[in-house]
Amino acid sequence: MKHHSTDGLVRSMARVHDETLAGFADRPGARRLAEAVTALDPSDVVDAGPSARRDPERQRRRFSLPGPGVRLAAVGALAVAAVAGAGVLGGGEEEPPGPPSPAVSLSSVAEAAHVLDRAAAAAEKGHFRTPRPHQWIYTRMRLTTSANAGGAAWGGPYKTDTWDSWRRVDGRQNAALKDGRVRLGHETVDSAAAARYDPLPSDPDALLRKISAGGGGDELTYEILATILRESVHSPAQEAAIFRAIKRIPGVTLVEGEVDADGRPAIALGLLVDGWLHQEVLLDPSTYAYLGERAVTIKDRTFESEGEPRRTLRAGTVQRIMVRVAIGIVDKPGQTP
Repeated sequence: MKHHSTDGLVRSMARVHDETLAGFADRPGARRLAEAVTALDPSDVVDAGPSARRDPERQRRRFSLPGPGVRLAAVGALAVAAVAGAGVLGGGEEEPPGPPSPAVSLSSVAEAAHVLDRAAAAAEKGHFRTPRPHQWIYTRMRLTTSANAGGAAWGGPYKTDTWDSWRRVDGRQNAALKDGRVRLGHETVDSAAAARYDPLPSDPDALLRKISAGGGGDELTYEILATILRESVHSPAQEAAIFRAIKRIPGVTLVEGEVDADGRPAIALGLLVDGWLHQEVLLDPSTYAYLGERAVTIKDRTFESEGEPRRTLRAGTVQRIMVRVAIGIVDKPGQTP
């Protein structure tokens, strides 16, 4: 397959490092990469309801977790495609390009560790009421990413999509808005990944052992922890364990100064991927609560392929920002907190 100039970019953003995926950044190849990221292992399938159970092939196509060679949570143009069947609101409306982003400066690992200690301490003081197994976890997510077909954000224009989903606390059913109606049997890849690690240990070392048992290294472990933080509600001890587990991952660094999380100030910390892409978790600067995630280029990166012009992705360019608008426990799908 012909190489495309942004293959390396898409592989890095989608947590995929496989040269056999050459060309998947090209249109409509990004969708095929999304399918690869969401390819199911039948042993990992989450119960998607009666309609999916009647069609095993449909279930395999839509609800499995990535295998060891594929990283979780395709991002950028792939992130919405990874919402398997969930209704996307907002129509992917385009936004004009904003002003050039300043270069991002990373602080030390020690300063990131200090922030994570504060986040863990704040989490331990939180109030929590254990949900019943048949209640539902509701989330509303908003993703801003490139409006370009290839998936790379070169500085604009951007588009924003929003979606609502529900996951039963016991992990046995899922639902999402589709065409204005709540439909059972729809699950996002990320929610399925979060449910896979239930029950969540409250000891950070035990949590790391559970997550890293399948291999994949520090980058995948970090990505899973961010996913669990985003997609689930936790007891104070469990949430503190997530922050302390992130602290134990080598190379997690803090971004100097506050960043913008869809109009809200945020602290950003994360892991550098391939030496140029910083995958970040965004926290509230006052409460240290999870706000969202961001991927931003740290260094200029030039992409080229045969027959196409070279393009340079400039340092400071935000590739995507995902904000959790709401999360809570409800009694049935369709309800909001």
